[in-house]
Amino acid sequence: MLPGHGSGELRWVMPDDSLPQVELRAVEHIAQVLFSTDDVALVAQGVAEAIQAQRTTRDVYAYVYDTATRELVLTGATESPAASHVGALRLAYGEGVTGWVAATKQSYLVPDEPAGDPRFLPYPGIGEERYGAIFSVPIVSSRAEPLGSITVWATTGHQFEPGEVEFVERMAALVAPVFDTARERQAGRRLGAVADGLTELASMVASGSSTGATVDYAVEFLAEAGEVDVVVALVTDPSGADRMHTKVRTDAPGTEVETLRARLLTVDMDVRNGITDWHSAAQSVNRAFEGIAGAVTSCPVRVGAEEFGVLACYRLTARRFTIAETALAAAVAHQAALAIRLAMLTDELFSRNRLNWFLRDLTAGRLSADELRSRAAAVGLDASAGHVFVVASTSTVALRAAERRPATPALGELLADSAALPSGTLFSSTPHQTVAIVPWHGDDASVDALRIPLLEVCSRLRAAGHAVTFGVSRPVSAAAELGSALAEARDAMAIGSRLDNPNGVFTLDDVGHHMLLMRVSGVDTIRDRYATAIARIAEYDRVKGTELLDTLAVFLHYRSQSVASRELIVHRNTLTQRLARAAELSGIDVMEPSEWFPLQLALKVHLSRTRAPGATSDD
Repeated sequence: MLPGHGSGELRWVMPDDSLPQVELRAVEHIAQVLFSTDDVALVAQGVAEAIQAQRTTRDVYAYVYDTATRELVLTGATESPAASHVGALRLAYGEGVTGWVAATKQSYLVPDEPAGDPRFLPYPGIGEERYGAIFSVPIVSSRAEPLGSITVWATTGHQFEPGEVEFVERMAALVAPVFDTARERQAGRRLGAVADGLTELASMVASGSSTGATVDYAVEFLAEAGEVDVVVALVTDPSGADRMHTKVRTDAPGTEVETLRARLLTVDMDVRNGITDWHSAAQSVNRAFEGIAGAVTSCPVRVGAEEFGVLACYRLTARRFTIAETALAAAVAHQAALAIRLAMLTDELFSRNRLNWFLRDLTAGRLSADELRSRAAAVGLDASAGHVFVVASTSTVALRAAERRPATPALGELLADSAALPSGTLFSSTPHQTVAIVPWHGDDASVDALRIPLLEVCSRLRAAGHAVTFGVSRPVSAAAELGSALAEARDAMAIGSRLDNPNGVFTLDDVGHHMLLMRVSGVDTIRDRYATAIARIAEYDRVKGTELLDTLAVFLHYRSQSVASRELIVHRNTLTQRLARAAELSGIDVMEPSEWFPLQLALKVHLSRTRAPGATSDD
């Protein structure tokens, strides 16, 4: 007996033909279809029409099981509301009557009122309200693997004839070999595409293609071949900079894709500006996917004990990664690691005395005192002079939609051609930064003389649609201080790039307090009563759409209700009411002068935590 409702007497509903006649006609029809084609879509449509046999009381749907997504895809349907959904309607494997039948490989009958059956799941838009009964039979391979299912509906007021389920089971057995062959062809095509992609990737590595191009191809290939919604590679570039390569498929599901793109862009900008390395960026990427990703797998980009980054694959649905898909990701990550290692070996072999390699070793702290002096002399640094480091990074500023974004300029060439820096300056460029080592004979105060020519460069690039951030170190005279000066200039540039207006020239004296706030803001465990108070006000603003936090920020900045009300362009009574509400939410008397400094500090830390490129601040 079939699973489902208890059997009852089924009413005869086919006055024109007996069931054996219908089956004979169906077998003849499907035989013609099988003789003329092995296209699974045509066979699915043919079997649906054959089973219906022009009976107006029946509608038939044929589903093909997609092993990659673990879904049943509507591939054939008789003339009905569902016909327009062929190729688009997907049912979860194991769910609903059709999904349960495919998963258990047993037929299932609901002789009346399908909506009352515990396994029935409605699918709006396919006209299910017009039916009074349903049954489904599985299509199974000779190896007992699920291939699909055939679902038959009886219109309201009609029931199925005894033997009708068995008739459809026989039809399913007839078409199973075609469905099985189609699956094997699909698997073969996918394996062929994977093999071709891996061969191309290996060829790029062996031929010495640029690391950027190789990793770009790797993430593009993995997104398509692995059917991954988002692929992110965070790697060390041979030039010494870290890089982020991202591929978001245009057909990625979900409504939060644009939010995700914005989050990833924020991380990418931090990597480009040297604010974070690939290790920290990988954690930020994972946080960006919280509440969005349904499945994730990641692999180290590593050769032996040398680790160059991480490759992460995300799906925005709950479809898990198979062992084979994880192995594919690992193979791609290994090829990317080989490309980076070969590029580094080549660069070291042919460019040992170039400035780029010297700066890489200087940053890594790999040079002894003697090596530092000899390498500095080899790249042309005058040991008798002091030096100032200038580190620059560009970004495209927001333009109106109708404007075209200009290409990022070759900043090193621009600085050299503009004579913004003294003669004898050495330049080095990585994918995201330009480093200038300026010979210096003045004192610390005279470093400000660099600001005016560099600000002129800022103005020129701003007019072209770019923001450029310069970080300038203090002057150093000893070779042993070169590393700290380079780090100082990079820190100043990185912090400056996060300000409301990143277009400018910065020293640590200019942005040192911002750096301290950023470092504190990265410690998530710091939660005193002031931080908690600010968080409560911010959450209230988010939920209610109010501006209490902005009001408090302005008041704490001026520490005067009269000035704050003028600045906010609100009546003083309105300001008083807002501050009273902030005090009520926070549990802190915001009018008490002794509370102002800790509240203001907590506010700045909060803003540093939440700030993204382009966000606003009261600073």
